[in-house]
Amino acid sequence: MKKGNVLCALSIAALLAFSCKNKPKVEEAATDTTTQTPTTATSTETPADNMTTSAAPATLDLNAIPVTDKLTGTFPYFKLPPGYHFTDPHSSSGGGKNKDYDKEYFINHGSYVPQEGKTFKAEIEHDEGKEFSKLELQRSFDDFIKSLNGVNINNGEKISSEEKARLEKADPNAYNDGYTYSCNNWDDIHTYVLRAKDKTVFVQVNYGGSEGYITILETKPFENKMSQTSAAVIQQEIDQNGKAVLHINFDVDKATLLPDGEKAVKEIQQVLNNNAQLKLSIQGHTDDTGNKVHNKQLSLDRANTVKNTLVSAGISGNRLTANGFGAERPIAANDTEENKAKNRRVELVKI
Repeated sequence: MKKGNVLCALSIAALLAFSCKNKPKVEEAATDTTTQTPTTATSTETPADNMTTSAAPATLDLNAIPVTDKLTGTFPYFKLPPGYHFTDPHSSSGGGKNKDYDKEYFINHGSYVPQEGKTFKAEIEHDEGKEFSKLELQRSFDDFIKSLNGVNINNGEKISSEEKARLEKADPNAYNDGYTYSCNNWDDIHTYVLRAKDKTVFVQVNYGGSEGYITILETKPFENKMSQTSAAVIQQEIDQNGKAVLHINFDVDKATLLPDGEKAVKEIQQVLNNNAQLKLSIQGHTDDTGNKVHNKQLSLDRANTVKNTLVSAGISGNRLTANGFGAERPIAANDTEENKAKNRRVELVKI
């Protein structure tokens, strides 16, 4: 398993000396003063979703966590000590994986506590020539987060079989959905909470013998940004820009339209019905995830799906062409999930 980019831009550059006399040294990276707007968690109890089995639901009193003014910089806030680096989950490359919105179960004294917000998930690996030391990393996190007035809410406490059964009943897809990334591999789980005036940050590290797994989450409420693509908007974009950019939803890694994708194609049909002289080049695009050849074929297949759906609805095929460009023409850097989503698109270019 592999993982990536960590929550708030603090720096955990701590190199420990293993002797009674020498304390670990923590180097703090230069902070970014960019204003953050994450939402502060204010509820005093955070039940583990709808866990209403015989075991008491896991709770966390955030009001008991001291407010710190030392949490500065930008997400994901931490830098590992020299000799260690982050890699993407399930991959040997990348520097961790950021998601604008996701979920993770954090461990609070042996109990699952779900949190949602902006996440960074990564595997912690050692550099070539460096031996992995769980103690070095653990003390680095302990000391540095303590210096920021953070609180340790799970110091290696194990999750009981009853608690695991409770989660399985309450959220049976938690593991498959990746919501137990940093508390699923081994029993040695260390969880921290940092509560600033304008945000709450959870950090969870799961240690093995030669690697670790980490999740950093900055809590924030879900914001639904979906909207309908209307024929009027499509026509307006074509008139103004010579093309319209649509984010049509297909099944994952397939060229099958999802229900809302079918609705979008019906809006394209209306545009063509309203303008009998209009001809369109339907161009499919993907992000850079996966194989280039596969992505190019997938983008072409999706463009053809749109074209064939329109032809089946009565639009002349002579008015339409289909092309696929894979990840060759990105409109945003493929460095975040949000930007990747921007690149997964269908463009309608006026011929």
